[in-house]
Amino acid sequence: MNFKNINDIKVSSVVLGSDSFGTIIDEKTAFSLMDKFCYLGGNTIDTARVYGAHFGGKIGDSEAVIGKWLAQRGKRDDVVISTKCAHPNLATMNISRLSKKEIEDDVDKSLQALGTDYIDILWLHRDDINVGANEITDTLDELVKKGKIRCFGTSNWHADRIDEAIKYAKQTGKNAFCASQIKWAAAKSSPTYKDDPTLVEMNKSEYEYYKKTKMPVFAFASQAKGFFQKYHTGGEGELSPKAKERYLCDENIERYKKLVCICEKYGISLSSAIVSSIISNTDFDTVAIIGPKNVDQLCDSMQGARITLDYNEVRKILDV
Repeated sequence: MNFKNINDIKVSSVVLGSDSFGTIIDEKTAFSLMDKFCYLGGNTIDTARVYGAHFGGKIGDSEAVIGKWLAQRGKRDDVVISTKCAHPNLATMNISRLSKKEIEDDVDKSLQALGTDYIDILWLHRDDINVGANEITDTLDELVKKGKIRCFGTSNWHADRIDEAIKYAKQTGKNAFCASQIKWAAAKSSPTYKDDPTLVEMNKSEYEYYKKTKMPVFAFASQAKGFFQKYHTGGEGELSPKAKERYLCDENIERYKKLVCICEKYGISLSSAIVSSIISNTDFDTVAIIGPKNVDQLCDSMQGARITLDYNEVRKILDV
């Protein structure tokens, strides 16, 4: 397993996502996934305050399962906890929750659910251009100084907003955003697909910012919800109507063919090749967040951490 340095925190190049822990993925399965992930060399688990509510559960369900596992296994000092706050209420996604009180309340509830005194990496789950980047930075800087979080990053923020916040932090001597979570996979969303407008997907301008500044990126939805694997298994007939609408386009089919060539060259599975393509990027540090539903899927994807593709191979797959 390779590791990336995020604000002096050693983060595994593959990160275990936990969006359905405590709901679709029950506690026993979640424990097995976290046990196996650590056994295979991973050390970073990504969650969010809102996780649970998306799948019929309650806000905080995922964090509570992780907190119970940390306590039972005695793993807190060995694991990097990455959680996100300030997600809008699901019923009112157009109304942001980025006030000082809302951010601080979410952090306190996350700490309680996780059973820890500090969060390693805190992410703001969404943005609102009507809230000043300086105001947000002040709140997060205060949380670092209180010892509640070690560092902080953005999730679904555009590069211009990230840059605005970082410039303010430098001018005032405050802690700044250290990394970004952005939707990024070998499969691009089809040009006609209308995604959640609050999500930010990697594109040429965003990529150039990360390349220029060398800001580390955590790629979420890095396996495009299994699009390539399902297409590989049964072609279009294996895809759900939503998957077809989101990912089925000529460009992704060409990328699929290139991924198959990589599988044959290195003797690895399609899931492994997808992970390798993300974490082998050298224009800036990149880690892949994966969301396996069982241990077999986890082991399959984690094999990708053993393979390093060359720059040209990566660009053929991830060219934005």
